[in-house]
Amino acid sequence: MDRPVGAHPVAFFDLDGTLLPWDTQLLLANFVFQREPWRRLFLLPVLLVLPLKLLGLVSTRCVKRLFLGFLAGFSRRQLEALLDAFVDRAALPAMWPEMLAEIEDRRREGCLLVLNTASPQLYAEPIARRLGFDHCVSTQVETGGGERFPWPPGFLGPNNKRQAKIDAMRERGLIGPGGPLPLPGAWTYTDSSADLPLLRCAQRGVLVHPRPALQSIGQQEGWRELRPAPAVSRIQWVLAGVAMFFGCWNPPARSSRETECDEGS
Repeated sequence: MDRPVGAHPVAFFDLDGTLLPWDTQLLLANFVFQREPWRRLFLLPVLLVLPLKLLGLVSTRCVKRLFLGFLAGFSRRQLEALLDAFVDRAALPAMWPEMLAEIEDRRREGCLLVLNTASPQLYAEPIARRLGFDHCVSTQVETGGGERFPWPPGFLGPNNKRQAKIDAMRERGLIGPGGPLPLPGAWTYTDSSADLPLLRCAQRGVLVHPRPALQSIGQQEGWRELRPAPAVSRIQWVLAGVAMFFGCWNPPARSSRETECDEGS
């Protein structure tokens, strides 16, 4: 990764809901809990603070820190092996083939590929490497100076969401300080209205299964829409998320059409 920024056009990609239909942090929890069920005990603090989060008394950043506590105690070597297995066995197989094709299209055009996500760098960076991204901008989790993952982990900087995505890219030199936006020839792929700042960075916006409010904005802006299959309804997403939270979710069987497409690619 980290091909230098220069005269290349840029393609920004969100992760959750854009490259795959699921929340990757929940997908990781599901992956871990199915292998080590006792780690569900780390969910107790999360369950205690969730009502406070709904009341606006606790930040998303705080809940995210507590939730990642299920990784506590893993050695650096164990965590690295776990995350590599997660990427290969759970995250990449869940990705929409149509979105992987979009990544390849932008790569063939010579675009600088940037994965810009609120997901923790713990698994966002391995995903970016496996997909051949040039840069990964993500929420930075402090793993501690010891040999084992701490409880709860700290965050280095803000949750990488909304305007924070742009600030982080300016800090890394991916967008010039005070430079004009949108960037000529740039692309942004996202499913979320939270990424409007990222969409404003690019000349070309691509909305993935947008909800009505974002779809309406996209129609006014002339942004393209993509609806990769299978589509996941909001109810399906919530039910799957709850099952993942407790480690009870199994991926839906892939259709014969999808399998044939993969074999033919």
